[in-house]
Amino acid sequence: MDNVGLDNNDELLTLLEQYSTQKRFYGKAYPKIPFVFSHNERDFIVEEVPLYPFSNTGEHRILKLRKKNLGTLECVKMIAQALNIKERDVGYAGLKDKNALTYQYISIPDKAFLINENNLHKIEQIKIIESCLHNNKIKTGHLQGNKFFIRLKKVTPQNFERIKDEASLAEKHGFPNFFGYQRFGNFGDNYMQALQIKKPPNKQNSLQQLLISSLQSVCFNLWLEERLKISNIMQNFSLKDSMYALSHMYNISMNREVFEILHTQTLPLTPLIGDVCMHYPHGKFFYFGDKKANDSQDVDLARLLLSDTERLKNGSIGITGLLSGMSCKKVLECGRKEKLQTLDSMQPSKSKNDQNRVRLAKQDAFIIEQKFTYPIMANGTRRYAWVYPTDLNIKYNAEKAQVEIAFTLPSGAYATSFLSYIKNGDVREF
Repeated sequence: MDNVGLDNNDELLTLLEQYSTQKRFYGKAYPKIPFVFSHNERDFIVEEVPLYPFSNTGEHRILKLRKKNLGTLECVKMIAQALNIKERDVGYAGLKDKNALTYQYISIPDKAFLINENNLHKIEQIKIIESCLHNNKIKTGHLQGNKFFIRLKKVTPQNFERIKDEASLAEKHGFPNFFGYQRFGNFGDNYMQALQIKKPPNKQNSLQQLLISSLQSVCFNLWLEERLKISNIMQNFSLKDSMYALSHMYNISMNREVFEILHTQTLPLTPLIGDVCMHYPHGKFFYFGDKKANDSQDVDLARLLLSDTERLKNGSIGITGLLSGMSCKKVLECGRKEKLQTLDSMQPSKSKNDQNRVRLAKQDAFIIEQKFTYPIMANGTRRYAWVYPTDLNIKYNAEKAQVEIAFTLPSGAYATSFLSYIKNGDVREF
């Protein structure tokens, strides 16, 4: 693929302008719940939950660090300098908030640690909590989830009840897995810089990769918001009016029987034929409404839809959204207005930069997904559109008018997005 930037793509520029100016839609109708959220080390605490137990043997030193007001990339740079190693030799599972107290695991070569350990203790913003050995370097994504403790302020007793009710509903039914505002930098627009990047992923530095990922995140957020609007139509309008709206607004036309099945569901995120689903919280990809290996040959579409929607309801599967990558160029070559039956690109690619092309939606789901699909200079992947908090615990301090909320989220999910969903508005606003 030619390394062409996206800065001249008028369609994408229009989308990005839309993202920077409009209010988010969270799929709820009630007025936002007023409370104050302060993103600082006293009121926002994050602790990683490792994907696997460490082996206590091997060539890699695993350190559990406590960091104050220090982002992951800054931390990696400091550690690399202290140990006289390259930044790429420092392994970590994911990026953590800067304006927080965070507990994060990193891996480093044990030889370097033994030689220069004292230098690590001189870094004021870092404290080593635990240390052990492991066979492998920690890599991005090697994370089960994150535990959060957050303090909300200026909460009245009535609004505490609303917060508690909405959080409990989210624990039971999930919430939209938007990327949080932290993804987009101090001014909320770092994705604009990504438009100029023309290097393939394996030649990008860490900053360029971060900017590219923010551009992917914007497209994902816009897609998810569009899907929530479609769900809102399905849930609040009659069958006839919903069919008319989806046909004229989104060019989605399905037969009445299929539409009636989807229209009668009570899911907060309405599925569409051809959605790429995945077993939750991890597993294989498959298409919503397709036959499975254990289905009989004569099973009809209605039964398949009812089966898949039931699994969506109980949280055993989830709809996924696209994080666009270079392999998505084929979508553009096929024509955006085409109803592709499939662009299943899980087959090995000839490109060394994209060994496993990302699976794309098809049929009705593709009609929506294609609007947010661009050949971004990244290895494309997919992300759950809907996630579930666990271990929820909420306490109210009436004297201080404060709420203390603790919960665990799966890897990649944002606590600020969970709070925004509860609030039904930007968590940074009162």
